[in-house]
Amino acid sequence: MNDPMSTLPQSTPSPQQRALVTSAAAAFIQREDGRVLLVHHAGTKHWVMPGGKTDDGPKGGETPLQCCEREGREETGVPVQVGRLLVVQWLSSGSPGNYSNPRACHLFVFSATISPQHYDRIRVPEGELLGWDWWEPEAALTVMDRTNAPLLTAAVQAASGAQDAPLYLEDDQQPTGTQEVRR
Repeated sequence: MNDPMSTLPQSTPSPQQRALVTSAAAAFIQREDGRVLLVHHAGTKHWVMPGGKTDDGPKGGETPLQCCEREGREETGVPVQVGRLLVVQWLSSGSPGNYSNPRACHLFVFSATISPQHYDRIRVPEGELLGWDWWEPEAALTVMDRTNAPLLTAAVQAASGAQDAPLYLEDDQQPTGTQEVRR
């Protein structure tokens, strides 16, 4: 009797190569005065919440929550405490927020905090990010792209309790009950 496994290719693709959907996470970090932390991405030139794609690992990789903590720490240089899930966004392959990815992506936004004693220690990694700043949410929308602006709006609504979390978005849609950002 022939072994059906013997007909499979010898090289096994990584979990990321096999995945039909990529995962990513972002940290919604808001100070007591309401300002939100954004980082200035070098590659896209967009202002965004700290975040990135989940890493592969020997047991399937990290979870979105683990990714949020890691990316928050890597992109600010200080410890980040991750809280509750605020928003899930579906990004279609080739959409404005996912243009370089051949797969669709689920982006998870979690509330996160940085201790006030670490505010003056925030440092962004050279090459990947151009800078960082605390923004009033309304002002932040004017420097964000059409995918990240609605994502920030949804995170603000969910964090404030104005809408029940988690909120769900697809591509660059606006959260329910909001106006499209005008530039």
